[in-house]
Amino acid sequence: MTNIIVVATILIVWPVFYVMLRNTTKPKKNIILGVTLPQHAHNEAETLSICKSFRKWLNIVMIPFLLMVIPPFFMQSTGAVITWCMGWLLFIIVAPYVVFARHRGKLMALKRTKNWHSKASGRALADIKIAAMPHRKISGLWFLPPFIAGLIPVVHSLTVSADWGLALAYASILSVIIVLWLCYHLIFRVRSELLNEDAALTAALTRVRRYNWGKMSLAASWLSGALILVFWAFKDNMTGFLVATLFYCVIMVILSLHTEFATRTAQQNLTAKDTGDFYLDEDEYWLLGMFYHNPNDNHFLVNARIGMNMSVNLAKPAGKVVTAFAVLCILLMPFFGIWVWTEETTPIKLHLSENTLTVRHTRDRYVIQLDTIQSVELLDTLPPTIRVAGTGMDNLYTGNFRVEGYGSSRLCMRPKDPPFLVIISGGRTYIVNDADSTVTRQIYLRLGAL
Repeated sequence: MTNIIVVATILIVWPVFYVMLRNTTKPKKNIILGVTLPQHAHNEAETLSICKSFRKWLNIVMIPFLLMVIPPFFMQSTGAVITWCMGWLLFIIVAPYVVFARHRGKLMALKRTKNWHSKASGRALADIKIAAMPHRKISGLWFLPPFIAGLIPVVHSLTVSADWGLALAYASILSVIIVLWLCYHLIFRVRSELLNEDAALTAALTRVRRYNWGKMSLAASWLSGALILVFWAFKDNMTGFLVATLFYCVIMVILSLHTEFATRTAQQNLTAKDTGDFYLDEDEYWLLGMFYHNPNDNHFLVNARIGMNMSVNLAKPAGKVVTAFAVLCILLMPFFGIWVWTEETTPIKLHLSENTLTVRHTRDRYVIQLDTIQSVELLDTLPPTIRVAGTGMDNLYTGNFRVEGYGSSRLCMRPKDPPFLVIISGGRTYIVNDADSTVTRQIYLRLGAL
């Protein structure tokens, strides 16, 4: 079940990248494939040919990779599944943008050859009137109900259940609501959606972006609050937990795509008519059409050229740091899978000394003092469990879990290799086992004789 959820969650990325990139061949704010062009150039034969070639190569690169998600469904190892999926995801992120950058370069060369430049090229445009306009924001009170709803399980876990691991899991989702609220307010500090000297058009484009940001932020906040309540209700049901996570990811992707394309459609409709020869042209500041680098812009965050996203300014030191970190995370994705695979294949060893019981798995996970042990139990069947924090693969549980009948517990065990030692020590519950079932039983007998 875990492997299916992992593959299904990763697979969601494919349509997002495919649809978003394919849509860049349609003009929005005079931009096609990341290149600013005059209205009359949009339907030129050379422009249409480059767009057609881009769509063809995008299909060649991405469609065959749909078949590459089939093998993980037949893999037994979660580590192998994650390694495969991370490598697949890295390709899906990088390869299509290589195709995009290549065709964008062709369109830029065509633009230079045809001298399709705006009279405003190289000039900084600003609209003081729009910046001074009063802002119509969604009241922050609308973000309070989902926040309060999500806060209840956090408080309950801390005060009633005394389960810090579960409270931390709820709080991590609760923080999403705070980030969404901050991002919504941040969009009002980013510069206006300037296209040309038409102030009414700038105001309309700016309202479109802010409206859609607000709609998505509020909807995502309520969805996140609902997810915390669902997790609370299914805190002892692993299947319900996983299914809820999958549904949350799917709905969030649908919500994001719907909002993104609503924004793009509005931008396209508003800028469909001829805007003349004086329009914003920042192609020189957008490296490969994706990375913003403008030393003359004091903003750290800027609007993406189309749609509703934001980008960082690489000309700022903080922009370089953020981008480098993001690129590093992307490149290291396959190594995360290898690390998980290593965790999964490393055997668990129990070592009983004169004073301690040590549970080892890649390192000493737990060191339990024998004189603090209150009770020891041997189970041949593991009760239903749900991960709170740690590793929850099909054949490896490590970290904090909720175990039916035992509550919050610390686990280091192979769930498919009984028996299991249940040790209560110092008010904490540990459930562990050795790679060798005989060793687990021997240690149980030795602890029982103490």
